[in-house]
Amino acid sequence: MRHRTQLYLDEAQYAWLKRRAGERGSIAGVVRELVDEARSRRRADADDPLVRHLLHEPPTDGTEQTSVTTLDEDLYGL
Repeated sequence: MRHRTQLYLDEAQYAWLKRRAGERGSIAGVVRELVDEARSRRRADADDPLVRHLLHEPPTDGTEQTSVTTLDEDLYGL
């Protein structure tokens, strides 16, 4: 299923997209490529062990060892 959408761009944004589309085909194609690139970067970030560690085990206060003091061990088994 495809969805149709409409964007409002300023002159600089439109000119940049038009130049890039000249190299690749259509403005719509460029926008789809940019969306796909952004989505794949988000997936790659989620696969990063440091990002996963910080999102799921944030540092805490207290006298016990925290995720910050055990970061190398937790991430790399050191």
